[in-house]
Amino acid sequence: MRSIETERLVLRPLQPGDAADIARLIADWQVIRWLIAPPWPYRLADAREYLASDAAAETRAITLGGDLIGAIGVHETDWGQWPELGYWLGRAWHGNGYMTEAASAMVDTFFASEGGCLGSGYLPENVASANVLAKLGFRPAGSRTALARPLGRQVDLVRVKLGVADWRASHAG
Repeated sequence: MRSIETERLVLRPLQPGDAADIARLIADWQVIRWLIAPPWPYRLADAREYLASDAAAETRAITLGGDLIGAIGVHETDWGQWPELGYWLGRAWHGNGYMTEAASAMVDTFFASEGGCLGSGYLPENVASANVLAKLGFRPAGSRTALARPLGRQVDLVRVKLGVADWRASHAG
C-alpha cells in the first residue's frame, strides 16, 4: 500500500511502532465514544493486537508533520453491501478540516481503482462525522443497529453511501 499525500497530511500504512500513539489518542473518551469496534478502556495491548490484524493492513495512519494524529481506511464488512469508510482523529486536531482532507483523499484513491458505491456510518449525535461525510457527497442509506463496544450497548447507526459517478461528477476538473 502506498502513501497518499494531501496539502497538509500524509496517509501512510500503519506500522508496529504506531501502537503507543494509537493507544494514547484513541483512549480519549471524546474520540472513542463515537466508534463502535474498539474496546473500552483502550490499552496499549489493544493497539498492538489491532496492528497485527488484517484490518490494520487496509488502514492508513493520518500524519501531520510526521506525527500520527488519526487513522482512516476502507474495509469490507459482514453487514454492508459496499466497502466501508471508517476513521478517527485525535481530539487535539478536531475542527481543523483534517478529517475532511484525509477522507477526500481516501475516497478519491478508492474510486480511482473501484466502481460502485462506498458506504459509511455514524452515531446520530456525531455531528462532526455527519458533516465530513456530507461534504464528501455521501447520501442517506438507512440505518442499522450495532454493538458499540465503548458504550457497552446496541446503538442505531446512520448509514450513508457515495456512488462513483456522483464522486467523479462532483470532483471533476
